Amino acid sequence: MNKQHRESRNVRKSIWIALALMLIVGFVLRHATGSTHLSLSMETDATTATPPVELHGGSAENSTSIVYTNRTSAKVTVEGEGDFNYVLNFSEQDETDWKIRLNAYDQSNISRLSNCSIYIYGGVNSTQIVISNGEYTNRTGPWYNLSASTTECIWMHVEESASGTSNVNTYLEILVPNTKVYARYIVEFEIT
Repeated sequence: MNKQHRESRNVRKSIWIALALMLIVGFVLRHATGSTHLSLSMETDATTATPPVELHGGSAENSTSIVYTNRTSAKVTVEGEGDFNYVLNFSEQDETDWKIRLNAYDQSNISRLSNCSIYIYGGVNSTQIVISNGEYTNRTGPWYNLSASTTECIWMHVEESASGTSNVNTYLEILVPNTKVYARYIVEFEIT
């Protein structure tokens, strides 16, 4: 009987210890959860504005241009070789002078291109991207002055050494006036 009483007492003691530990753990976890919940802050409602430069579809023969939502990204597809004038247009919306350029950041299957040159044109050509014999000779164009309230275009010259599809992924970088900060619009060029 004495042995049974001791075991019963040990079981009760173990239960009390387990309950105490569960209460402590529960208190700590509840406290941590409460702290996490209380650390969230309220944000003001976000607003959207018209982008300072908007992309617009082009009109070149044997090409298509898709301009995506908010006019800040696009895909241009050209078929075959030659000059493709006005594959993509863009216009200044903010009545401010900006500087813009193209910067190639990724590509696929460009080894088949003997010459692929991408230009910004608005009365004067600005050579932006050049691929010669499957290699970049110019990945980033010089800054081009985009005057207030003007519309400019991008045009391409393509020569292929083999059939297939090539992609040149670029950023249209738009420099904020009097700063070193710029926006990046994604423009993909597909050459088939």
